[in-house]
Amino acid sequence: MSHLEISAVLSGSRTEVFDLLRSPNLLPELLKDHIEVEIVRGAEELKKGSEYEFLMTRFGLTQPVRIRVEDFIQGNRLTYKQVEGLFSNWTHTMKFEDHGDKQTLVIDYVDYDMPFGLVGHLADDLFIRKNMKNILETRLKRAGEQIVLQKGV
Repeated sequence: MSHLEISAVLSGSRTEVFDLLRSPNLLPELLKDHIEVEIVRGAEELKKGSEYEFLMTRFGLTQPVRIRVEDFIQGNRLTYKQVEGLFSNWTHTMKFEDHGDKQTLVIDYVDYDMPFGLVGHLADDLFIRKNMKNILETRLKRAGEQIVLQKGV
């Protein structure tokens, strides 16, 4: 199993940051230029057990992805797990902590297994892990920009 940990301090209260990052509707904007995301189906209210389906396109290849919310603590933690998709296993946990005056530390933990055995592990070592780290860092950077835009600053 591979593990990534990414963190960033975003300007905004823990509630603001949590509410922004929990929204599946924002994924296409946060992941643009890396992964094209089309929302196929999702629950109206995000809660434990909710499932979402996406079509994700990368390098011209489209893959259906289905995730399920495994853990949801308003303003503190959100964990979702891939039920169907690109990886043999994928679990993403986001933790939110107060960090100074109206700032929030967001920590992303991603645990995943690559498909295709030894070839998948080699691809992970050579480029997948570095690329996913870049995608997650960009996602948090764009989330911070979205918060600033929403505040009109």
